[in-house]
Amino acid sequence: MNKDILSLTFARLIMAFGYSIAFPFLSIYLYEVRNLSMSLIGSILGISTIFGVVGRIVGGLLSDYFGSKNVLVISFFIRSFIFLSISIVIALNLDYRLFIPILILNSLFFSINMSNLDTMVAQLSKEEDRNLAYSINRVGVNLGWSLGPAIGGIIAVKSFSLLFFISFLATIFSGIILQLTIPNTNKTLKSFEFPIRDILNNKQFLLFCLFSIGFFITMSQLISTLSVYATSFVKISKNELGILYAVNGLLVVFLQIPISNYIEKIDEKKALVIGTFFYFIGYLSIGFANNFYHMLISIIIITIAEMFAVPSSQTIASILSDKNKLGSFIGFFGLFQGLGWAIGPIIGGFFMDIFKSNHILMWLSISSFSLISSILFLYLFALSKKLFILGDSNGRRTPPMPKNGHL
Repeated sequence: MNKDILSLTFARLIMAFGYSIAFPFLSIYLYEVRNLSMSLIGSILGISTIFGVVGRIVGGLLSDYFGSKNVLVISFFIRSFIFLSISIVIALNLDYRLFIPILILNSLFFSINMSNLDTMVAQLSKEEDRNLAYSINRVGVNLGWSLGPAIGGIIAVKSFSLLFFISFLATIFSGIILQLTIPNTNKTLKSFEFPIRDILNNKQFLLFCLFSIGFFITMSQLISTLSVYATSFVKISKNELGILYAVNGLLVVFLQIPISNYIEKIDEKKALVIGTFFYFIGYLSIGFANNFYHMLISIIIITIAEMFAVPSSQTIASILSDKNKLGSFIGFFGLFQGLGWAIGPIIGGFFMDIFKSNHILMWLSISSFSLISSILFLYLFALSKKLFILGDSNGRRTPPMPKNGHL
């Protein structure tokens, strides 16, 4: 793998550490310290993420027009000061409603970051190496995830404000790494116009995006819903919660590359169906958990699902995209990811509030969205053999080429 992918991976490691040391504990802070209901917390996070959905589209368009690196460096520095603002609001115990505009800005720039980071992976790697490139990036991200919550769980006992100050420093550092080590990426659009017509004409790409929403709704429960449920319903400690997130990250660090090699043998389509189905199983199992070790088993299942589903979905989306408008297409895919992450906390908080006395029904309701996506993906991939041949970069029908733009 080339050094640019490795440099990008290191920057994402630091960024993930900065994010994960603080954000898994924000819902706990709002619930336990500010005494907000889970429905209100889910709504605050969901509303902010809805604004972030716009960032996926804007980020993709900015990537094609200005180049991914330029957009990333600027947005990293802006986001670092957003983390500093959260730290100040917590330290001074200011009105909780201040979190709403701050989290909206954070979500917007997070989405711009993610669109450009995912685009940059595709730009810096060959198509035949793309699954591996995304997987290596995920190893870095999850190494950051394994370190962040484990340290954050210790610090959260003393100071929630300090968590976000560390996020501020880490995000600045990751922006510096990007500026110093990553080459400038190409600008592929001459006019600042989103290619919506090209996207709508690419039927398989559009269906793939639509069918992904349920998967992302379930995936989003890892941050807000799971953290509050684990500490307030299962009654594990914040340190134990940090261990759960650390296990999630470390499993990806050690197993993502071997699983990616296995995915190469079975192909990304099957891996995505398997992954989304096991997301359903993993989150459903949380409803049966009543101690830390039961939660640990659920996290292991969820992480295995993640390692199959996430890089496979990213690879399929990039292969289906127009290569001359890669940022915009990946940004559009990110729009649906953002929608899932936006409504996910609202749905999770809603089911948590109405099914407080029936934990199995709570998590059956939450996890069912991933099962629906798994069935829809199975349908799409079967349909592609009968009615569709995965098109070229502009959505036109072409002869089958399994490893070059085809399902």
